[in-house]
Amino acid sequence: MSNLRVANRYASALMALTNEQKKRNAIADDLLMVKTLIDSSRELRRALSSPIINKDKKKAILRGVFHKKVGELVQKYMDAVVDKGREDILHDILTQYFILRDEELGIVRVNVKTSVEFSSKQEKDLQKQLEVMTKKKVEVTFSVDNFLKGGFVARVGDTVLDGSIKRQLEILKRKLKEGSFNN
Repeated sequence: MSNLRVANRYASALMALTNEQKKRNAIADDLLMVKTLIDSSRELRRALSSPIINKDKKKAILRGVFHKKVGELVQKYMDAVVDKGREDILHDILTQYFILRDEELGIVRVNVKTSVEFSSKQEKDLQKQLEVMTKKKVEVTFSVDNFLKGGFVARVGDTVLDGSIKRQLEILKRKLKEGSFNN
């Protein structure tokens, strides 16, 4: 079974577990902290994926890193993942968990690359347009891409909305070659 399918199964179980809890937002915050730390720590990722380090040592490492930083439920979940021998995909599990959580909450995450920094009004206007288009609450991350000559490129899941000057010029060039300028 592929890691993604396994991670999705574990994430679904985690989602069911957190939905049963009264403090599910606090649990989600703890899980985000774990995911962020795994993202940023190459050493932790190596320790979790190492076949040389035994399960008890891996649980001790996780307990040491997250002691008093995350709640007992999250700690027990990480222990269970290690006991099942799936600690090497803990990051994937957490990634899938947040995808499922966003779906449940009706949130879509959009990455927007712009040629220049957008003003807050431009950011809000684009966010509103994306919310109308997706019919969901949109959380946008903006970044400046120096390779763009103008406009923006937005990535909504697997869909790319290309409003860049380069794309507009490509469309114009194609229309000129085809000899159709009506559209």
